[in-house]
Amino acid sequence: MNASPEIALIGLDWGSTNLRAYAFDAGGKVIDRRQSDAGALTLRGESAFDAALVAVVGGWAQASPAAALIACGMVGARTGWREAPYAECGVAGELAPCRSEMEHRLAAGAIHVETSLGRSLTIIPGLKSHEPDVMRGEETQIVGSSIEHGIVVCPGTHSKWVQVSSGQIESFATFFTGEMHALIRAHSSVGKTLNTAPTLDDGPSFHLGLSYARSGAASWLHDLFVMRAAVVTGASTPAQISTVLSGWLLGCEFAAALAMYPRTQEISLLASEALVPWYERAGEAFAVKVNALDAAAATASGLWRVSQYLT
Repeated sequence: MNASPEIALIGLDWGSTNLRAYAFDAGGKVIDRRQSDAGALTLRGESAFDAALVAVVGGWAQASPAAALIACGMVGARTGWREAPYAECGVAGELAPCRSEMEHRLAAGAIHVETSLGRSLTIIPGLKSHEPDVMRGEETQIVGSSIEHGIVVCPGTHSKWVQVSSGQIESFATFFTGEMHALIRAHSSVGKTLNTAPTLDDGPSFHLGLSYARSGAASWLHDLFVMRAAVVTGASTPAQISTVLSGWLLGCEFAAALAMYPRTQEISLLASEALVPWYERAGEAFAVKVNALDAAAATASGLWRVSQYLT
């Protein structure tokens, strides 16, 4: 029987709500992976972060005492384990590229925290622009995607549209799409009328939401109340408006992003499998081709690539 390959690096994608861990061999191949719901926003204090780390990768670390630890994402936020100050993206007043070599730039800005695993954890910094705008985790994902040119979209709680040129992050814009969806559904009079999850099976409702968004951002306060009124008057069912709401929010994201990047005809999408069809359908409506890539693989690759530039 062949022995299991030695783990050379343990990489962590430590976001707001989840912790995803990757074990790499000496050649950068992912040989094992684990996941936990111990997201950065669920933890308070350094001891809680350390305990979550040990629970997920303690076994790997014990079996591979030489394996280094590296992480990206909200673990490096002000409310995370330890703040990793943002690396600069461009210079005020100009749209300059963020880096000549992104991996080197991120490695140079990394910080280190001690852990109970007998080694330190390297935390990769996020990026900030002069607008201002910020990202944490997506920069590592984009490094790992190996995309050289074009618009890269990273959906989520806060969706990012990122302009990449010659392998450099030139500019980016963040949209409150996911968080706004959660806020409206949980805390508004619109959300209280909805009792079902949105579905792409209801194409007409999704496209109605997209059409609301395309009619112009100035009417969004009115559009929201119309959705509520449609349910209370019986003009539409809660299920229909649930999907209309999702279409409207995603349409608002597309409309605003395409106003910022007006020449966009194609995007590279780094998203979870569940989100891909939603962006593909919205892309069709806005005449934008969507090329879906493996987001998890890109993140893992980015962690490995940045680790190679650490001194």
